[in-house]
Amino acid sequence: MKRGACGRAVALLGALLLIACQSPLDRRRSVGRSAYLDALAVLAADEAAGRSALGTFLQANPNSLYADDAALRLAELALAEGRTDEARRHLEWAVQHHSTGDKSDAIRLELAGLELDAGENEAAVRTAEAIRISLLDGERRRRAHVLRAAVARANGDSDEELRWLGRVRADQDEPEETARVEARIDELLAGLDAEALEQAGQSLGRRQPAGRLWLHRAERALAEGNRSAAHAAFARAERLPLTPPEAGRLAHLKARLAGTHTTGVDELPGWTQADGSGSWALPAEAATLGVVLPLSGPYAEFGREALQGVLMATGLFDEGRPAASSLRLLVRDSGGDSERAAAGVAELAANPEVIACIGPLLGASAQAAAPVAEEQGLPLVTLTRSESVAALGLHVLRVGATPRLEVERVAAYAAETLGLRRFAILYPDDATGRAQRAAFWNAVEAHGGQIVGVGRYASDATDFRDPIRRLIGFEFLTGGQQRALAERARLRKRAKRLPAEEAAELRIEANELLSPDGAPLPPFVDFEALFIPDAHENVALIAPHLAFHEVLGVRLLGTAGWNHPDLIDIGGQHVDGAVFAAPFFAASESPFTAEFTRRFVSTFDAQPGVLAAQAFDAAHLVSMQITRGSLGREAVLNGLLRAKGVVGASGVLSMGADGSALRRPNLLGVERGEIISVDETGVAPYLRMPEAETDEAFDPAA
Repeated sequence: MKRGACGRAVALLGALLLIACQSPLDRRRSVGRSAYLDALAVLAADEAAGRSALGTFLQANPNSLYADDAALRLAELALAEGRTDEARRHLEWAVQHHSTGDKSDAIRLELAGLELDAGENEAAVRTAEAIRISLLDGERRRRAHVLRAAVARANGDSDEELRWLGRVRADQDEPEETARVEARIDELLAGLDAEALEQAGQSLGRRQPAGRLWLHRAERALAEGNRSAAHAAFARAERLPLTPPEAGRLAHLKARLAGTHTTGVDELPGWTQADGSGSWALPAEAATLGVVLPLSGPYAEFGREALQGVLMATGLFDEGRPAASSLRLLVRDSGGDSERAAAGVAELAANPEVIACIGPLLGASAQAAAPVAEEQGLPLVTLTRSESVAALGLHVLRVGATPRLEVERVAAYAAETLGLRRFAILYPDDATGRAQRAAFWNAVEAHGGQIVGVGRYASDATDFRDPIRRLIGFEFLTGGQQRALAERARLRKRAKRLPAEEAAELRIEANELLSPDGAPLPPFVDFEALFIPDAHENVALIAPHLAFHEVLGVRLLGTAGWNHPDLIDIGGQHVDGAVFAAPFFAASESPFTAEFTRRFVSTFDAQPGVLAAQAFDAAHLVSMQITRGSLGREAVLNGLLRAKGVVGASGVLSMGADGSALRRPNLLGVERGEIISVDETGVAPYLRMPEAETDEAFDPAA
């Protein structure tokens, strides 16, 4: 045998031995591999020619391990061009002939989707259940979760859909997609009764969205007044993994179950502790806000002011704005009527595009609208001052001023900064006056002070002489005291007609007069400060009465109702040195408030009031959530509940867990005929010491 022929024989023998040593699987892998790779190369260069090459490969090598790869690739090409029937033929062939191949799960994923689209729900279920999701790559695994949820939905299996939606939610990192998934989860939960929720929760165990389910169960039970069921569901939710927004809902729910309100004024941040300097940026995403305000009727003036604040927050009037605002408003007029307010909120809640509602303004209207918003899951950001409104539902929030905090701020400043210890209260005898009397009393004692005198007057009073006289000891006088007071009044009157030196001596003699039993004569002004929780109209009348009755050198303390120019125009020098708290100060030098005031005046040719500022802050808070990617109602609600240290027109806001927005009230004062910011000056207003007006002030018959 020649050398060349011998070499070829040896090589052939070696190849035969190698093939003989291969396993059946190895031999199957080698069959067609080269042809499949050649077809892919053709596809990369020319799609039409590649499809033909893959088809030829599949006909020639139907048993190759690459046959299911080729069938899947042909199906994907057909789907890309809308030829679903052709795609389905390739997929069904692959499932039939390569049911356990390495591409069989991806093939079933595509096939189940086509069956579902065709309305073949039972076939889709069988195909989807055979998918080994753990063997899919990341993107196909996410698609499989979506498919399983869609199949369950098509078959009306809520428990199964919830289970798969939990996995879909865990897959998501896009805010918009997350919002859609959560909205569907919430829709499913809302459709389950209490028993079905319990069963679904048991079925889910610790898997998502079990935490969300038990939160929903607890919230619903609390809204129904079933606190025991709410506590039980809360305990389940507390032990489960929660997303950050769900953790916020948990804290909110915990506060509601505990029946607690938020912290005191001393714990609230001021301008220097705020989270940033505030932002006027508007969201790029389009969104729709509902608004329910009294734009007609007896409260129309207040409703229109609040609406102006909301309009400012939308950016519709921003100077030089390059594009139209992305925030759309749907406004409904309540007319100041509770039923109309509830109907307006119901109409807005039925519109899925409305992600939150600003208003109502009045407490009664907010109470009527709250159940509607709660039932529909619409965040209702009310503007009322009543703290109890936030307790009406887990979707009901309040950004109106908090009178309790105004009272606490004044008491804390008087006791801690001014060092005052002895206080008196003169209050209108109505629900508000009594509540603020109690709040001030508690706050004074909490700061180490003492209430040494309390007086009251009718809420419709116009003459304040008698309550002031009772407060300073003129209520029960003996005959001897009355005669001594008459003598003192006579001496003082006579002194006004004498030369200065003689008049001074006579006044000293008058002031040293005692009652027959040797006790001092009234007035007994044994307090350093007097708290009057009333409107500026009454305070401006009370202050001169106090001076007339020798209540001198006493610091007057008040609340938001004092913040009006007429306080000074009517009260004059008698209100100098007063200190009061208010939720908004248009003349503030804080950058955010100053900019808000400037824009408001430029737009509406009027100074903004507290309602405009707080309505602006309400809409601004919602706008911030949209800017941060919260597009669904629940996402907006959770974002609002997490708001801490947010700079607004009316101050630095933090949302309490109970749904009430808290802000440190502005501390204001009266100095030499002008309302000033005590916060910004850092100094108490100058307290004037006027001379007493003594003509017949202490005539016992007066």
